Amino acid sequence: MSRTAQIEWWLEQVEAARRTLDAGRDERRRPRRSGALDDELRPKAARAAPAPGATPAHVIIRGATLSGGLDEERRRRLPAPSGGGAGRQAASPRSGSAATPIEGGLSGGGGGQGGGGSLARARQLASGYQPAVVKVLSYATGVTRATKTAQYAQREDVPVETHDGRILSDHEAVADEIKDWSKDFDKRKPSHDVVTVRLKLHGVPDTAEGRESYAKAIAAGFEGHRHASRIDRLPSGELDAHIVTAAAGGPKERFRVRVERIGTAENGFDQKRFDYRSEAVMKARIHAAAGIPEHAISLGPGKPQHGREGVTWQLNRLVERRGPLVDDSGRAIGDVAAARNAAKEWGRSLRSQSPRDTMHLMLSSKAGPDPEALRRAARAFLHDRFADHRFLFGVHVDRESDGHIHIHAVITMKNESGQKIHPGPSEFRGWRESYAQHAQAEGLKIVATSAMERASAQSYGARDKAIVDVAERPRPAREARDRAYAGDPANQRLIDNARQRIAAARTNPIRLPTSEPERRVVNESLNAWSMVAREQPDNTVAKHMLERLTMAETVGTILHTIGKRVDHLTKEDQHMAITSEQMAKDLRLMNEAVSRTGDLLDGETKQQFRETSARYLETLANRVDLQRAQESGARQLSRSEVEAIAGPNADRLIAHAQQVRIKEDREAASAERLADRAIEAERRQEGRGGLDPQSQRELTAERAIVRGSQQAAAREAREAAAAVEAARVLAEHPAQPLPQTLIQTDALAQLRAEQEKIVREIEAERAEAQSIKGQRTT
Repeated sequence: MSRTAQIEWWLEQVEAARRTLDAGRDERRRPRRSGALDDELRPKAARAAPAPGATPAHVIIRGATLSGGLDEERRRRLPAPSGGGAGRQAASPRSGSAATPIEGGLSGGGGGQGGGGSLARARQLASGYQPAVVKVLSYATGVTRATKTAQYAQREDVPVETHDGRILSDHEAVADEIKDWSKDFDKRKPSHDVVTVRLKLHGVPDTAEGRESYAKAIAAGFEGHRHASRIDRLPSGELDAHIVTAAAGGPKERFRVRVERIGTAENGFDQKRFDYRSEAVMKARIHAAAGIPEHAISLGPGKPQHGREGVTWQLNRLVERRGPLVDDSGRAIGDVAAARNAAKEWGRSLRSQSPRDTMHLMLSSKAGPDPEALRRAARAFLHDRFADHRFLFGVHVDRESDGHIHIHAVITMKNESGQKIHPGPSEFRGWRESYAQHAQAEGLKIVATSAMERASAQSYGARDKAIVDVAERPRPAREARDRAYAGDPANQRLIDNARQRIAAARTNPIRLPTSEPERRVVNESLNAWSMVAREQPDNTVAKHMLERLTMAETVGTILHTIGKRVDHLTKEDQHMAITSEQMAKDLRLMNEAVSRTGDLLDGETKQQFRETSARYLETLANRVDLQRAQESGARQLSRSEVEAIAGPNADRLIAHAQQVRIKEDREAASAERLADRAIEAERRQEGRGGLDPQSQRELTAERAIVRGSQQAAAREAREAAAAVEAARVLAEHPAQPLPQTLIQTDALAQLRAEQEKIVREIEAERAEAQSIKGQRTT
């Protein structure tokens, strides 16, 4: 059907619809006759004939999968009908769904978390059902990583099944399949997040003043960017510096490196340089801070890299080649462990982005069910939730002796329409519900329930398992490297922590609810299990869960009460001052409650309770100390004392004060120029003489403006002086409250509020950074 014919056909349909509407309007305007005869006499509107060769509208709206079936994923995104006859019609069952009712009743919440509530799920768990387990193990970018992930799903020569029902029996077939998928992979490259820069200030010798100039240049040029640097002496007697810096800085700032090929592909080389804007910004800052002309500043970037791994690699390489570095907060980085810790700290500020092409999903079940039934359930689940995606999956029974079997599935992130998956809590909840429904349809006792409903600790991650596997079972192809990794003392803490998390997950300690939503979930689940225990007094599962949830609810309430009281005591409230003695009394009572509660717990649950309560108590203890110091008349702490507690927070506060000072200076200078111009205009006007009445009135008005300008200039000068004094006070004594006489502007008032906020944050950060110090009393 040609485009012209399609247009003509649509015009005919529009005209027919218009005629139908006109006829209906005329019919409604005519007097109606009662009874069924009216319906019989009314002419029936003829149904429009479909366009020749056109796709039916319902197929266009709902879409179709690669295998020709209805696209259930797109159907779920369509708005639900409301009102009218369509909204009252019964929904037709999906094609291929089970006709027989599922045990527990899906309409009553048997498979889902939202249907019949926690009571229905508790009854099923009490009758022997197991929780649905759906995990995302990893994501992959590019053909190579995606192929390795898919071949992992095929390990132990497990045959894998594709979205269109084909069986792939070897690694070559899997590689060919992923290569075919790669035509639709994202073409973007991972973001450039970290780069090593060589900074040269030409003509600056190795003197104390020269090193100070380099320090100023580094601090100014890379302001707002996490960085670590070192300054070295050259054979010529001059200096140069090497800086590992994060590309991302302020909210809208990012250093960008351009790579240009010089020469041919065989004989040339890649030249790396900053783009014009990035280089101009750095040079302008260095010139303003150190007084070095921009033409005497050289900035040579290296090869940029991606993510935390890139940060670790760049820091390690520079340490190995040149020696220890100093980061932007003054801490030394001299070994692999310090570099890894720095990379972890920088992680959030990197604003790293990486395209995701495939997702590695795992479905798990306890050993016992028929593997073929689990395969059918997995197939139905994948076609239900990822109907418009390409995927492959395989069933693994190699861990059946350990008590479970599982499905590994590799799924494309983008569907055929180009829409990507963005897994979040609601998506995981829906996946668990769908998996449980299809599993129950195959006769498997699986129910969708959250870990918090069972007060269950979070499971360990795939990274923990990989770390322990490498340390305990070196891979044949990389045995030497794996043994070296496991034997490196720098990795022992990482390996031990991973082992502890795995051991804790296997013992399944009680998870304590700390937030309000978690406490609501636990309380609702506790009520449900109380009902089940009354219905089935001999059910051991119900007894165990009731004891578990009762403990979680009780201890969670204690932590919640302590947290609220600490928050109240540490909150600034001028209308109701709280003395250090009152705080100390509350601290003693809390210590006693924590000690008594801790004696009732054991294992990981006890450790979790002690860690959480210690953070609260340490915060209150710090607040008691500060309150006592204030009551004794102390008005300030030395800079070294604040830095020992706050670290980079003192520098951040002083930097903000400097920004306020610069802004106030700029506004004062502007007001003074305005006043000078107004005075000069008045003098010129007066010099002309012989003014008429209108000019006299204008002169009077201008003089009023001049007086206002002079007053504004004086006020701006006072505010600028106050800002300078505030900057000086903060630089010398960061924890000293700004005097009220200096609060001349909103910016200074905001600065004082931020100062008070940071002092309060000091307490929380100190408690977070320290391990449990034991129960502290006064």
